[in-house]
Amino acid sequence: MKNTLKKLGAIALVLMLMMSLSVNAFAADFTDGVAGAWTEADKEKVQDKSINIKKEIISYNATSASVFAPAFSYTYTVTPATVSNYTVTDENKDHTSGAAVTAPVNPGITTGLTVNGGTAGTEASAVGTLAFTNTTALTTSSAGGSNLYNITLSFANVRFSQPGVYRYQIAETLADGKTYDGVAIEDGGTNTVYLDVYVDGAGKIYGYVCMAANSSVTPSTTKTNGFVGSGAGADKYYTYDLTLSKDVVNDNYAETNHAFPYTVIFNNSESYSTTFTITETAANGSTGISPTAASAPTWSGVAKVKEGANITYTGIPAGVDVDVYETNDMTGVTYTVATSVNSGTAVTDNGVIAGTAPTSAVAQTTKQAYESTKATVNTPKIATVSAAQTLAITNTLVLISPTGVAMRIAPYALMLIGGLVLLVISRRRKAEEA
Repeated sequence: MKNTLKKLGAIALVLMLMMSLSVNAFAADFTDGVAGAWTEADKEKVQDKSINIKKEIISYNATSASVFAPAFSYTYTVTPATVSNYTVTDENKDHTSGAAVTAPVNPGITTGLTVNGGTAGTEASAVGTLAFTNTTALTTSSAGGSNLYNITLSFANVRFSQPGVYRYQIAETLADGKTYDGVAIEDGGTNTVYLDVYVDGAGKIYGYVCMAANSSVTPSTTKTNGFVGSGAGADKYYTYDLTLSKDVVNDNYAETNHAFPYTVIFNNSESYSTTFTITETAANGSTGISPTAASAPTWSGVAKVKEGANITYTGIPAGVDVDVYETNDMTGVTYTVATSVNSGTAVTDNGVIAGTAPTSAVAQTTKQAYESTKATVNTPKIATVSAAQTLAITNTLVLISPTGVAMRIAPYALMLIGGLVLLVISRRRKAEEA
């Protein structure tokens, strides 16, 4: 019996610990900027000791559904708000008396507050971070894919000395001295929000309200779920996709059997100061450059592109430009090479002779006789790229015309002349003998 009781006690202790952990891990979410809205007059709804402020990044790409984020972090600094003589006024219907209540706003208490699991706050502030890496996938679309993240404020270790409304200022900045331009992100413009925490006479939290402005609150005051919004509020990230293709004309062998070397160089013309990861997809018969997470970026390489086997790069940050040129490595063959960006007017190189395939990507400063003219895919910095980008190179075999006509006639002419000479000689001999 004692053993059974001990086992039951142990099980109960484990369950209590699990419940405790789940309570600490769980955080309330806002509905239109409010958590704990009353459904009955004068009846509070006790809330969890944590609340999730939302951070939104809207990701744009004309053709892809997912891309990778730049590597960067947000820092969230929570401080007691400067409240002056601000007040909060609720609605008449919230009370059985039918009269609205007005209460003063108090500066928030940050001692013991944690932000996204960071170090417990001091009397002055509490700080936490939200980090993105090059493996963080972002939902994306041409209209903008919404990506929401939690900034969790835990009040589990905050001690409120009296009931009231406590206001916190939450400021968003970029960590590590980064700038929005440097990480290819468009600042949504809302970098500070304010959180009111409602505490009852027992020291329990029964409501949260989040706002964009530090002012007195009435039922008509605009509320927000945090750093969100398709207009102002959400930050934005813009990427594009690029497809490299090959077409061969009049050369069945190359069309069927050969992948041509394309020198591909991504340029950080906008001086981005972080790393990015793009996705490369090469169809069967072609081989890519296998880009990895690169600083700013520094992707480059020699791809091999075969007719009908396109190579596509997905999630290139807008503003990163791409240079591409081809080397003709078909021995003994000359091509006319036409290069077109986004189906525009082609740049045509005549008489591109055979050369040796490059082993590494070298920027083209002077076009060689065995190369096509470099083409550049140029995109705007931190802005919408409205369509997928394409770069197509067409090689048309130049059939050499029959030359050296005199050489081909000369042997027959010489034979004829030789025959005439022999005829003359033989006649002279006959004449002399006669």
